Amino acid sequence: MILLTLGVVLFTLIHLYPCFAAPHRARVRDRLGEHRYKGLFSLLVFVAIACIIAGWRSASPLPLYFLPTWGHALVMGTMPVALILLCAGQGPNHFRRWLVHPQLIGTLLWAGSHLAVNSEARSLVLFGGLGLWALVSIVWISVRDWRQKPRPEANWQGTGICVGAGLALTALMIFWGHGWLTGIPLH
Repeated sequence: MILLTLGVVLFTLIHLYPCFAAPHRARVRDRLGEHRYKGLFSLLVFVAIACIIAGWRSASPLPLYFLPTWGHALVMGTMPVALILLCAGQGPNHFRRWLVHPQLIGTLLWAGSHLAVNSEARSLVLFGGLGLWALVSIVWISVRDWRQKPRPEANWQGTGICVGAGLALTALMIFWGHGWLTGIPLH
């Protein structure tokens, strides 16, 4: 459980660092250069994700609460939407234009729906921690950028690509990826 918690905390701090320490981030980026800074950021994210996956697999599933009967239907209905929104974070698409933070909203949907089907302590750490990070990020970025940045451009081709990629990712997770990542196959 310690490795899982460390991974979630590291992932959260890495992603909140640009929000809460923008001047320091700018100095570090200037000192390292753009490419080295992005490389270091990517390396730390990779380490955090590796800690999360290893920590999840090694943590014992200790139940904390009773699951709702509608939890399975909720996760099956929201996960395709969450994965589409995760794919909508880049490029010109209508999800970015309408929702502003589609990746963070997708993360919030992913986390909330998974808490409805997983009642263990490790689930609360993973999904609760990353859901809280997504919520704090949405609020912080929205307050910081309120009316300062114009809405991004959008086109239907980009929107279609997001939908297609999200649905393909959903199929991949159902038939192979979820079992590979978590050790819990969905079929």
